[in-house]
Formats: sequence, structure tokens, C-alpha cells
Amino acid sequence: MTATEILYVLAVHWLADFVLQSDAMAKGKSTSYRWLTIHVATYAAVVSLLLAVLLPRSPWALLIFAVGTFAAHWLTDYVTSRINAELWRRGSTHWFFVSVGFDQLLHYAQLFFLLEWLRG
Repeated sequence: MTATEILYVLAVHWLADFVLQSDAMAKGKSTSYRWLTIHVATYAAVVSLLLAVLLPRSPWALLIFAVGTFAAHWLTDYVTSRINAELWRRGSTHWFFVSVGFDQLLHYAQLFFLLEWLRG
């Protein structure tokens, strides 16, 4: 993967996971399957469509990427959003940000793994 491709993935992830995540999604995903699913569906759609333009793949690869991204992001956020909500509630600012950083590490690993796997 080239440096340009890596920057595309980082930028698209930031846009989909932070910029396009509403307050309702951010606050609700730790307690509501509905808000978690809305956030992850938005994320997976945006990431898949933008990366399909920036890093073209076959339609089947795009479908596998979209489904894999949805599943991995949903499972990750299901766990980490609950941990983060509890850390925030306790006022444990340091560990909250450590956990948010770990959440991001997991998301990036998933994206790069899937893209490399699809590259074959």
C-alpha cells in the first residue's frame, strides 16, 4: 500500500467515524442498538463508497469490504463505546482517551487488513 493510499484510508476513516457521527449517534451508541447500527451503517457506506472511488476494486470486493467493515466496526464499537461511556462517567479522562485511541487502532487495523486481503 502506498503512502497516498494510506492517507486516503486515514482521511476517509476520520470523515466517516468523527465528522459524520452526530451527537445522537455518539451518545446513543453505547446504550442503543439502533444508534449503534445507524452510526456503523453510515460509517460503512461512506468508507466503502469513498474508498471504491479512491482505491478501485471489483464489485464483489466492494461488497465484501462493506460487509466486513460493517461487522468489524459494529463489534468494535459495541464493546468500546460501553467501556468509554463508563470511563467518561467515572471521570477517568486518561483511560477514556487511551480507550478511544485503542478503538481507533482496531478500526485502522480492520480497514488495512481487509484492503490488503482483497488485494490478494
